[in-house]
Amino acid sequence: MNNTRLICNDNATCCGKRADLDADADQVESGIWRALADPTRRAILDLLRERPRITGDISSYFEISRIAVMRHLDVLADAGLVTSRKRGRERWHYLNAIPLQRIHERWVQAQAEPWAGRLLRLQARAETAAGRMTIDKPAVDVAFPVSIRASRAEVFHALTHDTGGWWGHPFLRSDTKSLFLEPRLGGLLVEHRDGGGSVVAAVTSWTDDRHLELTGPFHLGLAVGMAVFDLLPADEGTSLQFSFRAFGTMDGPADQFANGWRELVAVRLKTLVETGKRLGINPDPPKKEVRR
Repeated sequence: MNNTRLICNDNATCCGKRADLDADADQVESGIWRALADPTRRAILDLLRERPRITGDISSYFEISRIAVMRHLDVLADAGLVTSRKRGRERWHYLNAIPLQRIHERWVQAQAEPWAGRLLRLQARAETAAGRMTIDKPAVDVAFPVSIRASRAEVFHALTHDTGGWWGHPFLRSDTKSLFLEPRLGGLLVEHRDGGGSVVAAVTSWTDDRHLELTGPFHLGLAVGMAVFDLLPADEGTSLQFSFRAFGTMDGPADQFANGWRELVAVRLKTLVETGKRLGINPDPPKKEVRR
């Protein structure tokens, strides 16, 4: 008779069984490790970490064929590391860093990046009426192009230096008096009110006159959202490719937020840049910087 005792405690894994590990989660994680094993796929993730890209743009960085690049993108998509959306003739690809954050938290046990870590905590704790909440399906997923008769520099300036000129009520707290964005990577989008204020989002990606990414609560409730503005040259000015995704439990219907973004970007921002008419909360344009 075998008298060997099986010892289990908080610091040791029981022999003969797997403690506190979900088989489905392990299978998903295995797919992530396989996707990361290839250096070309890691290079693609590095490119998408900078900004969303179309298939042709990604292919231009490699000596392999476009078809081979597309196969690598399929592997990354199957692992949940890349999401794609077709806009007209082009397919845009976006980095989904959440699976990487899950591996980081499990194996590295370092302090989690704030927004991604918040999503993971939400997934672990929140239960919805339909079942367990997942981060794979965003609560809001909207994308649309906007044609603006102005240069990319003019559009980007309105986005980053005159945000309050097009962003306003009812898409802010009712007691908000003004809205300003710190125009830099890591800068905060803050709404100000008497005696205080609130952070709406933070600049998490920036390329001068081409790309802006804002990540934050956006008054969504417990959810976290990501707004992406990509500026492309067009025959009559600028083609603004906008997308917004939110993950988590929201205060209000998804359609309300999707329609709100169309009002802000396709109407108010476009009007400000093309005509100078201010439809945002800030009545006056920002003061011009004096260069010495």
